[in-house]
Amino acid sequence: MSVVRRSSHDRVGGTRLTALGTLLLFGIVVGIAQPPPTADRQIIAIVWVAMVSCFVVGVVWPLIGVRRIQVAASSPRDAMVGTSVPVEVAVSGRGGACEVRTLDPTGPWHRISGPETGTIDHLADRRGVFRALRVEVRVTAPLGVLAAHRVLQIELPHAVSVAPKPLAVEWLPAPAPLHLGIDTVALAALGGDMVRAVRPYAPGDPSHLVHWPSTARTGTLVVRELEPPAPTGQALVVDLRDLGPDKERAASYAYGAARAVLAAGGELVLCTAEVAGPVTERVRTSLDAGRRLARAVAATPGEPPKGWPVVEIGR
Repeated sequence: MSVVRRSSHDRVGGTRLTALGTLLLFGIVVGIAQPPPTADRQIIAIVWVAMVSCFVVGVVWPLIGVRRIQVAASSPRDAMVGTSVPVEVAVSGRGGACEVRTLDPTGPWHRISGPETGTIDHLADRRGVFRALRVEVRVTAPLGVLAAHRVLQIELPHAVSVAPKPLAVEWLPAPAPLHLGIDTVALAALGGDMVRAVRPYAPGDPSHLVHWPSTARTGTLVVRELEPPAPTGQALVVDLRDLGPDKERAASYAYGAARAVLAAGGELVLCTAEVAGPVTERVRTSLDAGRRLARAVAATPGEPPKGWPVVEIGR
């Protein structure tokens, strides 16, 4: 599969004569209207019939061929606005060389003349969840007289979540009451630096926790038990209603803020609106945050949990 560059003014869809087809049609019309007066009429007839035959074959063949072509596509489940997504394309039913490109936005043409599968880079230019992809197929074979186009709507094997492009955001940690029902076991996984007590060593205890003064005094290995640090976190309320052209910037800011909280080791709760209704859920990874914000719509978001530090983004 090779890339064939075309002008950005190349139209989508439709059927049109190529430059060769236009020249051939012009020659046919001129041959009928003004035959050379001194030329052998038999030779003129042979040439004219050959031109008409080429024109008919060059028009009919692409029209039939483009209707036989079927395209299947698959892509990664996650993407980000402004990045290129590798789309695996499989083309079947073709009788010769053809060209294919992705739409929304319109990409470059890719010529298929050998293997029927290949990869096309498709620009993710909009946030959202997409379950279908539009592609355009073009056939000019066998003579290059007519370019027959066909636009196909391809159902993807799985939905693709396109997250907003994150903005750079700084986060100032604030205490988060995890015991209020968001995560009751997270405290046990956090390592602190305040000594709560000492106890005998157990297999698997890290060596840096050995309390050497007590070990020297008792003659047995003793380790420190540490107080877990006070957890920090943030509840982000993302309200995309009535923002007009600033809606996508608000989503980008929310993603930047979510990534900042997670990168600093904070706990994160996202309050958004989805097609099914308001959602308030804890988010553990940047990937999950991107998926949540890809699904976010302009409606009433979920309520933040009580006692959490809240940042409201949007409306």
